[in-house]
Amino acid sequence: MRSISTSAEQKSISNQQVQTLKMFLKFLSQSYPTEKHVFLIPRFALRIAGFYPGDGNSRRMQAWLIFNFVVLVYGSYAEFMFGIHYLSIDVVRALDALCPVASSIMSVVKLAFLWWHREELDHLIKRVAELMAEQNGPLKLADKRRNFTTATRLSASVLLFGTTTSTLYTIRAGIANYLSHLHEEEIPYETPFKMIFPQPLLSMPIFALTFIFSHWHGYITVAGFAGTDGLFLCFCIYIGTLLKAIQYDTKDLLLDVDSGKHKHSSEHEIKESLKLIIARHNEIIDLVERFSAVMSNVTLGHFVTSSAIIGTCVVDMLLFSDYGVLVYLVHTMAVTTELFLYCLGGTVVIECSSQLATAVYDSNWYTHSVEVQRMVLLIIIRAQRSLVLKVPFFAPSLPALTSVSKQLRLYMPLICMFFINK
Repeated sequence: MRSISTSAEQKSISNQQVQTLKMFLKFLSQSYPTEKHVFLIPRFALRIAGFYPGDGNSRRMQAWLIFNFVVLVYGSYAEFMFGIHYLSIDVVRALDALCPVASSIMSVVKLAFLWWHREELDHLIKRVAELMAEQNGPLKLADKRRNFTTATRLSASVLLFGTTTSTLYTIRAGIANYLSHLHEEEIPYETPFKMIFPQPLLSMPIFALTFIFSHWHGYITVAGFAGTDGLFLCFCIYIGTLLKAIQYDTKDLLLDVDSGKHKHSSEHEIKESLKLIIARHNEIIDLVERFSAVMSNVTLGHFVTSSAIIGTCVVDMLLFSDYGVLVYLVHTMAVTTELFLYCLGGTVVIECSSQLATAVYDSNWYTHSVEVQRMVLLIIIRAQRSLVLKVPFFAPSLPALTSVSKQLRLYMPLICMFFINK
């Protein structure tokens, strides 16, 4: 009887754990309230870093932002100096520091840009949210639920891979220190990320704080790039959803006048409604251009550093073994996911904006008055020029990602041979 009772209790506990996990991951499901999905992951990540556009400037948040930014900047400096110092002494240790430092430096740049443009981003975020809230109707609501959930899931994937990568670095350092202690060898006092510290900070009991500092530096790096990348992706997907809503509105408005399904009593009402649609389309174009102006330099820097990080990770996977390979494999997956999301977001904007011209042309616009036809043709001509998130030298898109991958594939053998010979 006691064994039966124990098994029942264990089953009850396991069921409770499953329910807790389901509640925790509920935000990834389509049943999660649509309005709560709006910029969910970037808002969460950037608040960990210390600020989110539109949150205000309380003293507590300012102090938290300054603390995290100091940790991030000093950690990046310490990593970079470690890599430069060991580059001529031990290439393996140098690359072990220089690989993650590129992500850290890029997080510093991203957070600095977001903070500098926080008022502009606050306006863009709020305006996109307002436009999305105005879109109702069965098709629009279904699109919103599906696209918002997709944006949240993809943004969460970057946060998950980044957090896992940082945690693996910490576990690796902890294992190295523990095994040395267990074998009664000299403890190397490894930190999660290779950094140069004053010698007193690398001895007990202060080393515990140094270890925590390096560990938190990794998480702030993740929060910085996951928040920025998620903001970029979510904005692009929401813009794509707004462009799809224009397609639905235009096709409903331009139903065949002889079909008996027309909701408007006169061509004058149709013209007025078309004016509102054109104004909304123009505002979306303006939002994309303003967002592109803010994010262009960040996106360019991200592509440049990500290519370097992937190349260094591949070399490190050849130089390391066992646990080190796992660390850099997950790191490569995290950086590749970031690149994919930037290119996916750019592709969504390009395709949805170009599809607008086709969708409007496929409507029954030719059954309406000449004035309405002229307005529709102007919409088609305007929509034929696809919206592009402009970045110096290229536009983020899936074809651009393919091109970057080809370049890495061409140069990777040469890079690997160089470091192996070293």
